[in-house]
Amino acid sequence: MARSLRLVHTSDIHLDAYRGSGESVWEERRILIRESFQRVIALTRTVGADALLVVGDVFDSNRVDHETAEWFLDQCATLAPTPVIAINGNHDALGDGSVYDRHDVRRVENLYFLLEPAGSLLVLEELDLVCWGRGYHDTDWEYRPLAGLPERMDGRWHVALAHGHLFSGPSDAHRSMLIEPEEIAASGWDYIALGHWERHYAVSQAPVAAAYSGAPMPLSLRSESGGGVLVVDCESGRGVRWRRISIDGRPQPAEGPSDGLSEERR
Repeated sequence: MARSLRLVHTSDIHLDAYRGSGESVWEERRILIRESFQRVIALTRTVGADALLVVGDVFDSNRVDHETAEWFLDQCATLAPTPVIAINGNHDALGDGSVYDRHDVRRVENLYFLLEPAGSLLVLEELDLVCWGRGYHDTDWEYRPLAGLPERMDGRWHVALAHGHLFSGPSDAHRSMLIEPEEIAASGWDYIALGHWERHYAVSQAPVAAAYSGAPMPLSLRSESGGGVLVVDCESGRGVRWRRISIDGRPQPAEGPSDGLSEERR
């Protein structure tokens, strides 16, 4: 029987967004984005999480400077030995000039980037945790975030990281990075941690729990939804549950704990 596990799930940090805009309002937003990620790190510590999941778009583009990349790595290092498990997204895609080629993201021992385009499997024996994620390359026009997800191995917790758009009908046919609801349901994994949407949505497909964490700090000044993260509890006999916690300090709509099986859709 797997031990109980607590995860913090975030995505779409977008470090260095609006770089070079020259307007003070956007410089302030860039500072808020950094501060929100610092609050993610602090919350991970405060709630006693066993691991932090960062599900894509860590950086707003591949043009981030050395200081920004090093700042992110240093923030993750402060959590050691707690693992930080991350994938990239469409904003920080692999390819020529990628931030992941220009900077040594492997220098931090507790940071695990799952960047193989075919998918990477990470087994953390001490946590009874198996994680999987795919790297996104900017030349892969047919990229499917959950393509190649292997069958679960055993009774350990199985968590997949996927950055993409959940398909909800014909109007989504033109979109890239699609995730089919049937892929989630058929996976047999315990939790699918999703990124790519700025707001939190519960998109579970019974019996598999799945959710978009939403961004810790919205990019748009007009966003009505404040930033937040998910604290995800995996408990033997109870399954996967989460609660959303506000990160950016703005007023939030009241939301209670989720049993991870809500059918709320975008």
